[in-house]
Amino acid sequence: MMKNLKWGLIGASRIGAEWIIPAIRSTPGNEIVAVQGGDALRVSDYARNHSIANAFTSVEELLAADLDAVYISNTNEKHAPCAIAALNAGKHVLGEKPMATSLDEAKAMVALAHEKGLTLAINHHLRGMNSHRKLRDLVESGALGELVAVRAMFGVLLPQANRGWRTESAVAGAGVFFDLTVHDADSLHFILGEKFKRVATFTSNNGVSAEGIEDGVAIVAQTASGLTVQITESFAVEHAKTSLELHGTTASVFAEGVLLQSPGGKLELSIQGERQEIKIEHENAYPRVIAAFATAAQGKGRPLVSGEDGLASLQFAIAARQAAETHQVVEI
Repeated sequence: MMKNLKWGLIGASRIGAEWIIPAIRSTPGNEIVAVQGGDALRVSDYARNHSIANAFTSVEELLAADLDAVYISNTNEKHAPCAIAALNAGKHVLGEKPMATSLDEAKAMVALAHEKGLTLAINHHLRGMNSHRKLRDLVESGALGELVAVRAMFGVLLPQANRGWRTESAVAGAGVFFDLTVHDADSLHFILGEKFKRVATFTSNNGVSAEGIEDGVAIVAQTASGLTVQITESFAVEHAKTSLELHGTTASVFAEGVLLQSPGGKLELSIQGERQEIKIEHENAYPRVIAAFATAAQGKGRPLVSGEDGLASLQFAIAARQAAETHQVVEI
């Protein structure tokens, strides 16, 4: 029998509490042994509230503990340094998106994981949604014919509890690009089966983010095959659902409410304008993330989203931001 995979949490986060801790504990062969946070009182309370045996205030202390893997969910600018420290300590790494705030850091993470023979994965959980897997199946099977247009709209009104550094701190990687664009890039890479090669972008500030930090973007991108994709993302959309549209020569598919953390939403296949709902058995994607990661850490299979996948989504987000800053089309 394989021993349990022992996890340490770097970051006493809300996403950890709401999604990752339950997912780890619901996946056989996994256990949480420690958590780290910068505030001693807060991390101690977090550990007690979630029945975690050990609480540390430094990453070094946590990495010295008896554990096999870490989940990283602190602020964006800390993701890469913590991941590199964990890999150097011989730990497998599941990191939150974005995997880093620079391409040099992300490439260093991928190279180090290969050098150490460790699993590096990024928590782009949407690949685990049955809705997204069905969209990929429709593309791969040819049910839509040849794709001619794609649109994505990831617009939400960012809750007050999720603002703070996400909307105010450029140093911490605030703004839409590192929060939403990386997710859309990974989802579309997965669904379309190809990556983007060029991008043009406009940004806006609608008062949700601090001055100088974008809270809305409009992106036009092209894939390697020449498919043109439109992407709208916003922290300031209160009255709409997230959506994906894939339009082919045989059929179109409309997906609504499928870009969030909770499973759900609706898919409809459209032929000659006549829509028919595609039945989906929705599941929580996070246990699927943990199960694939744990299997990969045991040397079998691959994580749901590898370090290389995370690097590709980060490359797109950084290129999109550069396109906005330079008012140029940027090649990826």
